[in-house]
Amino acid sequence: MKRIVIALSVAAVLAGAAIVGWRVLDNTSTATARGEDRTVPRAEVERKAKDNFARPLIEEAPDKVSCPRGLRAKQYDHVRCDATFDGERKTLIISVTGVDGDRVTFDYGVEEKESE
Repeated sequence: MKRIVIALSVAAVLAGAAIVGWRVLDNTSTATARGEDRTVPRAEVERKAKDNFARPLIEEAPDKVSCPRGLRAKQYDHVRCDATFDGERKTLIISVTGVDGDRVTFDYGVEEKESE
């Protein structure tokens, strides 16, 4: 009986650690689309990109993000933004991964340039 209790306790701790680990590695954001055109405002997309792009032990956060527009509440909509990382300018692609009513979920990726 004692072994069963210990095994269940270890399983519970490992399951909790997996959930926390997944959340630390996740770089998605959620925002509310507004207006007749159902768009997440540009300023909110930029702020969330700056705050949520980097996760501990993954990548550094951008110092600045500038997008030409907000995100439409449409699956697969995306916007290409200029981001500055430690003085280096890169293109940050922000893509809608899910839409539930006015709730828009999106993630981030840095565009890799092909080596010449």
